[in-house]
Amino acid sequence: MKRFLGLLLIAQFLFLSGEVLAQGLPAPSYWKNERGSELFIWSANNGAIQGTFTNHAQGFACQGIPYPASGAVGPTGLYFVVTFAQCNSFTRWVGKTNGAQMPTSWTLFYVDKNGKPSKLKGTDIFTRVW
Repeated sequence: MKRFLGLLLIAQFLFLSGEVLAQGLPAPSYWKNERGSELFIWSANNGAIQGTFTNHAQGFACQGIPYPASGAVGPTGLYFVVTFAQCNSFTRWVGKTNGAQMPTSWTLFYVDKNGKPSKLKGTDIFTRVW
């Protein structure tokens, strides 16, 4: 009986540890999406996340420059926002961690060539590098 209770406690601990890792965003950590863009999280305190995002996506401007990324992480998911000052645009990613992957949806807000506010939507899957 004691052995069974011990195993049950160990299993519960591992289950809860997995839940925390699945819901959290470790800091520091380095993530890359399928377009080659990089997200470096250097702080995750009390639900607030801070880091940098470097765009490498083909067909988009403001490439190769690390921009500040900030957002929040909670039990139901996360979001982060990057303002691309040189391009007069910003992007918001919303998703959740799932082990070493972070599937997200994003919305890019920008001003088009006619001066009209516009948006573009898509998805990214970030994979944890370290």
